[in-house]
Amino acid sequence: MSVTTKPIPIADLNVSTENYRFEPVASQKEAIDKIIENQGAKLYNLAKNIVEEGLNPIERVLVTPSSHDTTRFNVVEGNRRIVVLKLLSNPELIDDPARSSLKNKFKKLHDQYKSRPTNEIECAVCDTPTEADKWIKLKHTGENDGIGTVSWTTQQIDRFREKIEQKSSIALQAIKIIQTSPDVPTEIKNSLGELKTTNLDRLISDPDVRKFLGIELNNGIIESSISEKEVVKGLTQVAKDLLDPNFNVKKIYTKDDRKDYIQKFNPVSKPNTNIKAVKPWRAPASAPTTKYAKAPKPFPMHRRYLIPKKCVMKITNSKVNKIYYELQKLDANKFTNAAAVLLRVFVELSIDCYLIEHKLPTTEKGNYIKLKKKANTVANELVAKKIADKTVFKGIRTAISDKDSILGIDTLHAYVHNPHFSPAPKDLIIAWDNIEEFMKKVWENI
Repeated sequence: MSVTTKPIPIADLNVSTENYRFEPVASQKEAIDKIIENQGAKLYNLAKNIVEEGLNPIERVLVTPSSHDTTRFNVVEGNRRIVVLKLLSNPELIDDPARSSLKNKFKKLHDQYKSRPTNEIECAVCDTPTEADKWIKLKHTGENDGIGTVSWTTQQIDRFREKIEQKSSIALQAIKIIQTSPDVPTEIKNSLGELKTTNLDRLISDPDVRKFLGIELNNGIIESSISEKEVVKGLTQVAKDLLDPNFNVKKIYTKDDRKDYIQKFNPVSKPNTNIKAVKPWRAPASAPTTKYAKAPKPFPMHRRYLIPKKCVMKITNSKVNKIYYELQKLDANKFTNAAAVLLRVFVELSIDCYLIEHKLPTTEKGNYIKLKKKANTVANELVAKKIADKTVFKGIRTAISDKDSILGIDTLHAYVHNPHFSPAPKDLIIAWDNIEEFMKKVWENI
């Protein structure tokens, strides 16, 4: 018995009629209907993600050869994905009047999908269903003593999110304060990986607990004007309590429970909030996870909008904020020139806002400074302040140096009056993807 991989046309894949999500059915139509009934809105969410981001490259669809037709294959793992791809190609497969809303949503996705459909998919092919079953068991029946997928703890999930979002959870910040303090015993530090961050979050999210511990939250960041040693003393006791095998979450579940908890706090470990720090301090910042430049994001399948919805920025200038939202709604395929001009305006105004906020010049000898010079000024200052590694700014430096880029043209006037310059939607979207991290850093520091 063996497992091979090969690309297989979606049209040649049979949805399983013996899917473990429901009782066995007799036909392909029934199997598809059952998955639609069972998954509902989740199917749409998966479809939307596939249209925007493409198929998950980590997981292959698992199939076995059909015993009735040598040209076809039966899907034994990945049926939801295959049903979604079939629905994206043909929303009419949703024929239950009660699901007309779902059908209409798929029709809208179909309009994006049809220009670049996925006609085939890379599959893992098992010789027999028995061979496939052992892999399905490992996928769906838990850790199996380490043979299967070992789930992440909440703390590990927080660390992953910290890496990709560059923002720590409250609990992870508290753990870092403890971890980096010279006043905490080694045995406590070595046990912090076992601490349940959900319980720590529950405590620190309570304003009364924060006041008791001498800490505050500012835009999700732990700050304090109390002596760090005093804060560490209280947080260390909290960690000890939560790491105690006899600790029960019921002790901190409600607000009254948490009041009882701090009232019964070990008096030796109670922070003295009258002892002030020399100057206010905050939780340790996340260290850069790599010294290498980020690879440019690939062009997402069927993405129409210049700035993706998942890109969240807090923009304090109302005019720039409106442009930001317009760029999230403007179809770059239909309104390419408008998107190009608006992108240029958004970038330049954002950089000007940063320069003004930090009292840096926007003019030189009475003339406006060119975008290239202004962008380099901002990038250099952010690097000097150690707000980000210089590789974060590689995208913007490349864009402003490219004479054929909307960001590389010296002035917007030159673009408007150049009849030979015609941007492509794909190039605009790639341009945004390459400067997104820079733009986030700009607005995070205004």
